[in-house]
Amino acid sequence: MRIIDRLYQYLEFHALSAYAFEQRCQLSNGYLGKQFRAKGTMGSAVLLKIQECFTDLNIHWLLTGKGKMIRQVLPYTVDEEPDAAMVLLLQEQIALLEKSLADKNELIHLLKKKRPLKRSALAV
Repeated sequence: MRIIDRLYQYLEFHALSAYAFEQRCQLSNGYLGKQFRAKGTMGSAVLLKIQECFTDLNIHWLLTGKGKMIRQVLPYTVDEEPDAAMVLLLQEQIALLEKSLADKNELIHLLKKKRPLKRSALAV
């Protein structure tokens, strides 16, 4: 399934017309139809506009088809304070992500050390 097909699936989910979608994202009239018919792809600028206008749309799902179409929205508004359990859960997730990032950076460092020098570097 193509990006444009998943985007039409999102529009159907929200009962939104292509025209209304194009207007909200400030895309040219008929842009989606043209992309659908021409089997075209969307550039990064268009994807950024979509992400800005439709914050509930999971861009990873749109690009790959993996995961859920709708992003999970936090259960509180900006003006409200999150409960302690939610804060703890988010802190644990952050810690896991930071550990994963550190592990990957270490692996990259080790792979760079192990990589042999190119001949052009040896000639200098």
